[in-house]
Amino acid sequence: MQADEENLSCLIEDAKVKFNQYAETQKAFQAPQAQIHIETESDETTKVHMEIQYKGTQYSFESIQEKDINDIYYYLNSQPLVRAKFANGNTTSLEATTARVNTFVNRFRNKNSPLYLYSGFIVSDSQTETFLGIANLGSGVEAGTSEMARLNRVECWSRPPDAISTYAVTDANTTNKKTYSGIGTAETCTLLQYAARLKQEGYQVNGHPLQAVVATARVDNEGSWKSNAKAGMTLYAVDVVSGYGSSLRYQLRKNM
Repeated sequence: MQADEENLSCLIEDAKVKFNQYAETQKAFQAPQAQIHIETESDETTKVHMEIQYKGTQYSFESIQEKDINDIYYYLNSQPLVRAKFANGNTTSLEATTARVNTFVNRFRNKNSPLYLYSGFIVSDSQTETFLGIANLGSGVEAGTSEMARLNRVECWSRPPDAISTYAVTDANTTNKKTYSGIGTAETCTLLQYAARLKQEGYQVNGHPLQAVVATARVDNEGSWKSNAKAGMTLYAVDVVSGYGSSLRYQLRKNM
């Protein structure tokens, strides 16, 4: 037992060193700036549209709608590789996907929601309108924190072709053979800037002023934690998150 504890302690310290060394190399990174538009429709539904350009690609973020359910399920939630290092690692049913999307949609409709405007966004290529993934904000465990999460289709990852051909859902327009290296950085930068805008305009998280955006990322999911580090999130813990399996995860934070 003592040996196991010592081994875990060593793994945690090594993970901290790895993250902090990488973060140190990114201190000069100039974050791309998102254009953020928040509009209230005649039916009191709020529509959010954001654009950000990074590494030659213009990304579009649109407040989630019911029409997005099939794309989210087909390209993300039903795909084992996409879900493998996200949350508990399990795929999600169409029914659960529908319920989750409806939760996001209702936040944009209900001004009395404790998370009004802290919600989900469809990420796409502005030029081709190709569906790429979903990025969202919600409530963190701590009062006054908003938790960020992102999930992208496999074709956007820096993955070898054999992994893509084995696990990815493909179609005639599959990402148009474009490279989306840096999509995670674009998403993190956009969500952090959006959160800062909400804080500035007084939108609260479950009745509390926003203090920080938080995120978790598995230590072995370098694409995820490196994009967060690049965007300026800092490390405050390495541990196992209850309900998410036995893998070590980085606990990350960006004070607002």
